[in-house]
Amino acid sequence: MFTLTSRARLLFSIAALANLPTAQSLAAEQVSILETMTVTATREDVRLADTAASVGILTEQTLTDVNPMHAADALNRIAGVNVVQLGSGGTGVAAAIRQPVSYNPVYLYLENGVPTRSPGFFNHNALYEVNVTQADSVEIFKGPGSALYGSDAIGGLVNVITGRTATESRAKLNAEGGEHGWKRAQLKGALVEDNHSVGGSLAVTDSDGWREHTAYQRTDANLNWSTKVGSFDVVTLLTGSVLDNESGGTGLLEQDYRNNPEKAGNLIGYRDVSAYRLTSQWQAELGGGEITVTPFARQNNLEYIATWTLNTGREACKPWQTPNCQLDSQDAHINQNGHGSVGMQLKYKHDVDALKGLLVTGLDTDFSHGDTTQTYITRTDSDPGSYWLSYQKEQDIYDYQVDFIALAPYLHLESQITQSLRISAGLRYDQISYDYHTDLSPNNTEGSIHKRPEDTQLSYNHTSPKLGLTWQINDHYSSYMAYRHAFRIPTEGQLFRSGATLDSTALAPVQADSFEMGLRGTPTEWLNIDTSIYHMILQDEIISLTDNSTGARYYSNAGKTQHQGVEIALDASLGHHWQAGLAYTYALHTYVDWQDGKNDYSGLEQPDAPKHIGNLWLQYHPSWLRGGRIEAEWRHQSPSFIDEANTLTYEGHDLFNLRASFNLSEDLQLYANLLNLTDARFSESDAKWGPTYTPGRPRTLIAGINYTF
Repeated sequence: MFTLTSRARLLFSIAALANLPTAQSLAAEQVSILETMTVTATREDVRLADTAASVGILTEQTLTDVNPMHAADALNRIAGVNVVQLGSGGTGVAAAIRQPVSYNPVYLYLENGVPTRSPGFFNHNALYEVNVTQADSVEIFKGPGSALYGSDAIGGLVNVITGRTATESRAKLNAEGGEHGWKRAQLKGALVEDNHSVGGSLAVTDSDGWREHTAYQRTDANLNWSTKVGSFDVVTLLTGSVLDNESGGTGLLEQDYRNNPEKAGNLIGYRDVSAYRLTSQWQAELGGGEITVTPFARQNNLEYIATWTLNTGREACKPWQTPNCQLDSQDAHINQNGHGSVGMQLKYKHDVDALKGLLVTGLDTDFSHGDTTQTYITRTDSDPGSYWLSYQKEQDIYDYQVDFIALAPYLHLESQITQSLRISAGLRYDQISYDYHTDLSPNNTEGSIHKRPEDTQLSYNHTSPKLGLTWQINDHYSSYMAYRHAFRIPTEGQLFRSGATLDSTALAPVQADSFEMGLRGTPTEWLNIDTSIYHMILQDEIISLTDNSTGARYYSNAGKTQHQGVEIALDASLGHHWQAGLAYTYALHTYVDWQDGKNDYSGLEQPDAPKHIGNLWLQYHPSWLRGGRIEAEWRHQSPSFIDEANTLTYEGHDLFNLRASFNLSEDLQLYANLLNLTDARFSESDAKWGPTYTPGRPRTLIAGINYTF
């Protein structure tokens, strides 16, 4: 365990502990939100003032300041964003952006505008395959984005921007350590010569975990090269992440959660991840406009024990031999899957003088091959408790390959119809196909909970429109309103790992319609505001249901839900030494039509959907810290229901963090972070069975150095 001397502990406690900016003073002039640039909303650099959508942006400086242990530490500073850290301080990710906390494919994760996974192979943990801490910036586009990006972009887009072309040679080394065996080293640098720039980053993390069996190691690296080839500016990026994660930190029964949160729960969990991506962006002037060609390749591999299926049952019968087998954990399994992809993004931008606007058009392609093996496991330990301590493999219940092809032309148009009014419209057509082959015999036996479809080919096509209007009210305020439509296809897991579903290949895409309006501006030179109101309906929701008597899981297009809310972001420079920020969200997520065959939940609130989420931070940067800062942060989450029937409630939580930094010189900085200051007991996630709760990270002290050379 990492320890500090008593003198060092006292020093860090007095300093209030945080890692915030270098020698630049926050007394610098406040940047107007109206002039802030975003690339995610249109695939081109545009001002937020001209954007008919809500986009939250984290700069490289903010990411350096927060130095997140997990992506949630930084992303939750954006109004309307609730990223959940899973695994009791582990690497897992679930998100709530205009949705309840969701494990469904309603978000699209991008790296420099390119999806990190093929949409047919969604994983809610996909953000752990990207190095957020060392990114150049992160943009979160809230609400539907299918008109530009296609399937999955319902709740929003998370675009991690990394490997930007450097303008000067530089290097930065970070080393830190902390409680619970936390160790991390990070290196980032660039070398610039003539028309070439080579840069890269490396991060190596090792954690013992504060709970039993929650240790993990991860390595993140990227290498980027910027150059000119003829008339093309070329930026090539290679990124990779490898994780080795013990995932015994599963949900605990309430008594253990309250009194013994360090207990491992199910001891057998593990998760091994590797993800690699190669992109090369070629950009040149053409015909009075600009053409960009971005070929890409990626490989994602994943193996894990599905710990959420480990209920209290032991083997009493084998579900593939005995129909209607009565066994709690008959779906317990190891999952091995991966997919490799090649594709290309082709884009052409042209300024249209006649419209006083611009035209962006393009074609996205994705060719992916995936494979999945799922192996049934049974419990072998003799412990009388509810948690699995050992297991054995029984037999494969799924073994198949899938070829996935997606072709999608799109069009985005903007026109300045008056000096203050700007209209935007967009349309995208997605043509998607699956070609599935099973290496096990098909199974459609009555009562079977592991049905397997026959070899089949499926296709989907969908058109996604959008329409927006921005109004520059005056020099200080800009407003917007927008309609956007989105969709998401059934994933390969929902289609071909049928569970008890009679005909999983008949599942239809989920569709969403969203209406939104917002106001952003600078009422004074020291204050930025960004507000939005939205109303969204999802239809044909794919419901994942579990039969309480058999444990069988099945899917159905049987849901309709409503999502509405208000998001408020404030950023204030309070004099020469103080800065403050607020990100607040009120949201209401309800079932409009939701029936599972036995119960009707229509009109009730969705579980894991707190109405109030808030993040408030205050920074103090006095001269005696020599460019350093002290920051206090408060994170609030209101109570929420755990179950669909709204009979079980999680009480919510309040978390407080302290961060501080001190510059010994222009090149050397010391910092420390004290997270969960009050050592509050809180749950990262919960489940209605039990119910169970996954305890979050306790009070944790981290300290380190930044050295620039």
